[in-house]
Amino acid sequence: MSTPTEKQGQIGQQGLTEGETDFAKKPLSDKIGSSLKRIYDDVVSEPIPDEFLALLEQADKKGK
Repeated sequence: MSTPTEKQGQIGQQGLTEGETDFAKKPLSDKIGSSLKRIYDDVVSEPIPDEFLALLEQADKKGK
């Protein structure tokens, strides 16, 4: 088993070590951005609950 220091050396010399992906090599800001985009896409694709749509409809009626 390699130590963290040895593993870092392997990454720097050979690219990715066994079990790692390109994600491990991305800068932190890219990791955060791609994770947030994936979460956003998941939420956007979820259906809107009927109860929430009914509340929106009530709010529209009261606003008129």
